[in-house]
Amino acid sequence: MPLLRTLLLIFLTACTFAPIATRTPTPAPTADTLDEYHRALNAASQNDLALADRATRYDLMLTYTADPPTLAGNQRVVYTNRQSAPLGEIYFRLFANYPDYGARIVVRNVMVNGAAVVPILEARETALRVPLAQPLAPNDSLDVRLDFVLTIPRVTNSRYADFGASDAVTLLPSFYPLIPAYDARGWHIEIPPPYGDLIYADAAFYTVTLTAPSALMLIASGTTIDARVNGDGTTTTKIVGAPMRDFDLNIATRLQKSSETLDGIVVNSYYEPAHAEMGKQALRFALDALRVFQARWGAYPYAEFDLVEAPITALGIEYPGIIVLAQSMYENTRQLQTLEFVVAHEIAHQWWYNLVGNDQVNHPWVDEALAQYSEVIYTEELRGAATAQQVVRRYFGDVYKRVVAEKRDAVVNQPVAAFTERSYGEIVYGKGPLFFDAIRKTMGDEKFFAFLKTYATRYRYRVAFPEDVLNTAEQVCACSLRAEYQQWILESK
Repeated sequence: MPLLRTLLLIFLTACTFAPIATRTPTPAPTADTLDEYHRALNAASQNDLALADRATRYDLMLTYTADPPTLAGNQRVVYTNRQSAPLGEIYFRLFANYPDYGARIVVRNVMVNGAAVVPILEARETALRVPLAQPLAPNDSLDVRLDFVLTIPRVTNSRYADFGASDAVTLLPSFYPLIPAYDARGWHIEIPPPYGDLIYADAAFYTVTLTAPSALMLIASGTTIDARVNGDGTTTTKIVGAPMRDFDLNIATRLQKSSETLDGIVVNSYYEPAHAEMGKQALRFALDALRVFQARWGAYPYAEFDLVEAPITALGIEYPGIIVLAQSMYENTRQLQTLEFVVAHEIAHQWWYNLVGNDQVNHPWVDEALAQYSEVIYTEELRGAATAQQVVRRYFGDVYKRVVAEKRDAVVNQPVAAFTERSYGEIVYGKGPLFFDAIRKTMGDEKFFAFLKTYATRYRYRVAFPEDVLNTAEQVCACSLRAEYQQWILESK
């Protein structure tokens, strides 16, 4: 999910540029529920709900306490087996227990279709296995309910973190029990290295109701459709989002906001008051990137898009409808070019990771290399082909030449765990985009951009694998691209 954890901070800086389970049909959403989900989509994407047929539906009731920072939740999930074989269990990922986060989530009172279940913690307590007494048949559904309590670590000004409470904002990425993807390899409960992405999940529908102190500002995936002030100094806010790979929540104490509207999309930039100039520049970059990418490969689907300044270790991290950007870039106007590139990269992920899903743990290049090459397209549209080729040469070509000269080349199509932190940046983010540059030269611009639009449309709210990238490109150009794929994705020198 992130662009550029610590490795890319170095990279871009260097570039300077006993349960009982029964078969239950999927509950049909009520008209009111569908209406609510439609409110999360912009006018151009109102038909997208139909593209996420039988998607998992999450309904979360949350209460946030600021001192100490704690989130208590009650969660209902309606899950449909979309596989061709029965499932004997389902899993929930507990990413708050990820070793580098320093948080703690405890799940209690798990019920499947009204019957109590005893779940089993696995994968260093980042996965919760929920056994089913009777296998869940294809196209059948079940209803899971559970309670959880999340203890949130405090983050000091000297300790950057991607999960936790700082003076300005509390970051809660993928804080709730999340059902991971199930594919030909089974349930995905791997624990990637800290410089890789955590999320590999299907698109889902979300309804999130959060009660929190009224003085706090909520910045989340999706759209707020209701806010009720209570008599005890709290406000209860209802947020909906669909279809989305996961749900991100940020709770701010002192951030300011600048907003503009583009094609019916409300774009919000949140930043520290002292960093207003850079916060407004980030907003301008986001508007440019959304304009370029929508024209090239299709509509951004949501009614809102948010950018949030935060004290994170990465330069930027993407979530559905929202990106979080490193405070370090806002503190120095000399980081303006880096901020622009990071914003473009993370917004490209709204298509490559969120709309078009992929296995980010085992095939990270599928979204990361394409998000990197999207920066080239962004630059080309705004500053011309010559400047864009400078980006290709400096950020990708020169990096890869150095890797080859130092005899550190590696195959691109590998899991995150196959790389060191340094080589992950050089190979996936540096070498990987050269594949897209190579096939663009072979295909020509017209067919290359037709390929990207076809790929974005064909796999919208689905999951794409490496061969899907290649097959789509070859179908569009009616040519073989096996030599380029072999050279840049499957081989090393």
